[in-house]
Amino acid sequence: MQYSKKVEPLFKSGRESGIDKLSDPELIKLSIGNPPNEGFAVERIRAISERLLREDPYSMLSYSSAAGRADLKAAIKAFMNRRFPVIGDDDEITITTGGQQAIALAAQLFCNDGDTVLVEMPTFMAALDTLRAQGAQLVGVRMEEDGIDLVDLEAKMRLQPKPKLLYLISDFHNPMGVCLPEYKRRVICELAYKYGIPVLEDNPYYELRYDGEFIPFVKCFDTYGMVALTSSMSKIVAPGMRVGFVAAPGKMGEGFALLKSADDLHVSTWPQRICCTLLEEGLEQELEDLRALYGHRGRLMYEQLRARCHPVVRLTKPQGGMFIWVTLPASCRNIDAFIDELAQNRVVVVPGKDFYCDQEASTNSFRVSYSLASDEQIEKAARIIGELTYKYIPGPRRPGSARD
Repeated sequence: MQYSKKVEPLFKSGRESGIDKLSDPELIKLSIGNPPNEGFAVERIRAISERLLREDPYSMLSYSSAAGRADLKAAIKAFMNRRFPVIGDDDEITITTGGQQAIALAAQLFCNDGDTVLVEMPTFMAALDTLRAQGAQLVGVRMEEDGIDLVDLEAKMRLQPKPKLLYLISDFHNPMGVCLPEYKRRVICELAYKYGIPVLEDNPYYELRYDGEFIPFVKCFDTYGMVALTSSMSKIVAPGMRVGFVAAPGKMGEGFALLKSADDLHVSTWPQRICCTLLEEGLEQELEDLRALYGHRGRLMYEQLRARCHPVVRLTKPQGGMFIWVTLPASCRNIDAFIDELAQNRVVVVPGKDFYCDQEASTNSFRVSYSLASDEQIEKAARIIGELTYKYIPGPRRPGSARD
């Protein structure tokens, strides 16, 4: 039996969500970047669903339009534009099966097999698999402490054959947890226009900011029609809804809608109706509760790691989202053994190499997610991680604080 070239990279990576493999209740699962159950608005969702089934059952159970229900698209536009004008009148909104489908559709829209897609290095591992499955050749762009390296980005944009797409995560980056500053967002739009390379801005964590000020989306600075924005209800309502969207200008937006129809016809009508009602009736209280929850866990995780790790360990300090990127120095004896010993101590993290498009790349980093961890688990995990940093990093075994 012979399989297609598109699935071969997936066999090599062998990645799944990891949830089923982490069923042991004793594990501290810092590897899973999922919203916590206590963040789901279960009672509101139940009440809305029961009301809609009682008052308008056929709209819940019938086919929808390929690009999504008009009322949901209007509600998304109003919600996304309440701080900054990001979705314009010339933009087409396509409702997708989570934000993940938008990544696949973008590759289909812009790339033939073998075409180059630029990605941050590191970046979201499932995006790497999705882009590879669409036949893209991935080229990594270096990251700095505040996001993508603009000098390296322009150098990669000059490559021949010309890259066909830039994929990036602008806020509370997965895996690094960092946010692009406004000036970088502006420059990215200018470079996209200069080199004729469209941008897919992936921003599912935007509403989870618990420190600092909200920054306009990259798409807010796009005056040339080069940027598509994708996000979803997964992180602010519930991932099981599988309701995402992509907003893109003109013919680009039309292309997303056409490909969505060809791919799976449309997103389930039931969750579209529920998400629409939630957005129309308002989600601000739920969002405030989520920010408080993530803020408590994120600050506690950062403070505990900072206090307990060897002083040469570097940590990103998140202002929102779910992730902290931990980097051990080059003198670390063996990062794979370090992560294996963490697992032996019932603490599971994601190795940094899993987020690199170059599967042979070497890194001394790993990602921790605090979204599902209790205070007790955070404190215990930080103690174990901290002890192992002193074991694996040469130098004096003395208490200290990890540097930012």
